[in-house]
Amino acid sequence: MTPTRLDLKTHDGPPLAVYCHEPARPPRLGLVIAPAMAVPQSFYAEFAAYLAQQGIRVWTFDYRGIGESWRGPMRRCTADITDWITRDYDAVVRQAAATLDGAPLFALGHSLGGQATPLLPSVDRLSGLVNIAVGSGATRHNQPRVRRSAPLLWYVLGPTLCPTFGYFPGNRIGLLGDIPRRAFYQWRRWCLTPDYILSGEPGAREAYARARYPVLGLTFTDDELLHESGSRLLHGAYTGAPVDYRELSPRQFGLDRIGHFGFFRRGQEKALWPLVSAWLHDNSAAALR
Repeated sequence: MTPTRLDLKTHDGPPLAVYCHEPARPPRLGLVIAPAMAVPQSFYAEFAAYLAQQGIRVWTFDYRGIGESWRGPMRRCTADITDWITRDYDAVVRQAAATLDGAPLFALGHSLGGQATPLLPSVDRLSGLVNIAVGSGATRHNQPRVRRSAPLLWYVLGPTLCPTFGYFPGNRIGLLGDIPRRAFYQWRRWCLTPDYILSGEPGAREAYARARYPVLGLTFTDDELLHESGSRLLHGAYTGAPVDYRELSPRQFGLDRIGHFGFFRRGQEKALWPLVSAWLHDNSAAALR
């Protein structure tokens, strides 16, 4: 199945590059995939195609300034993470919900995408959330190797390179990826506060507590970036929602490695991807009761 590309106009200006992966039959449910920091939507294409084969209409997109949603010099991009969530992610959720003819809509967030989902203005349109490798990025919740190198990023590279280039030039230095300047500084603020987004973004803790949709949280024992304690912190903030939290080891699935990104890589359609498709189908049936 070939996904359909469209340019989705946001209410404040630039169109987003969005792909719709359509199942062969009318969809049983819909899913919007929200990417991790500086990760293009193409990274999720094979996973989206797999879910479409399971009868799910899947939408992927790039935040403004990332991947196909940006044209021109990065230094001209003024987007921050709030724009990504309340304008870009929100526009895709609204578009997806409008096309489903009453079928339930879910979101899947990878890392940043899951961390910020409770802040969506349209969050009440979701019937559930799947979090993949979602946890606190605060320095105290980094893995030891990352914790040792984090001060270089936050206090030297970022403050030096962002004013010089007008954005964070991650592709040039082989670290993260290119990130709009304001998005980088907002993320830096979160990472330098003890409870990450919960203490670094006004209203975030309250947004988590208001959630009533079911949450599936999949974290991995070999995540090279985020410590498991930070994943428990964020999932514990869903004080009013049912949370199915699972800490998974590669050995459980006969795999050598999963890590922070490996869930979405080719070859996981037998081991890992059915965990998500089964949960989505179970919870879509519950949403329709």
